Amino acid sequence: MNSDESTSRNIAWGPLIIVVSGGVLFLLGAARFFLRHRFGFIDALHCCFAVVPAALLLLILAYVIQHARLASVIPLLAAGVLAFTFPVFDVAFGLALMGVIAGPALSEWKKGKASAEINHGA
Repeated sequence: MNSDESTSRNIAWGPLIIVVSGGVLFLLGAARFFLRHRFGFIDALHCCFAVVPAALLLLILAYVIQHARLASVIPLLAAGVLAFTFPVFDVAFGLALMGVIAGPALSEWKKGKASAEINHGA
């Protein structure tokens, strides 16, 4: 077995780290709701509606990191304060992080599955 063919080199670590950190944020928010002994319909609506601003913050954060790394401290600080203060933001930001990776991965999977069916049928 060649060291270039090892499993650790074949894993895409970036998407895996993003999905794991999104899952940790989601579970952290869920645990905070559980410890409050309260999660009602209104809290569920808040979590659903907060996904859009969390995704927007993620988009702004990605843009700022790409173009001005030093200035990315401010959106990172804002995301940290929101995550520390509101469990709704934990859940929403975790879902946004996982959705950013899951969307393209699912479309690639569907495209690969469709091309495999075409190649298999031909």
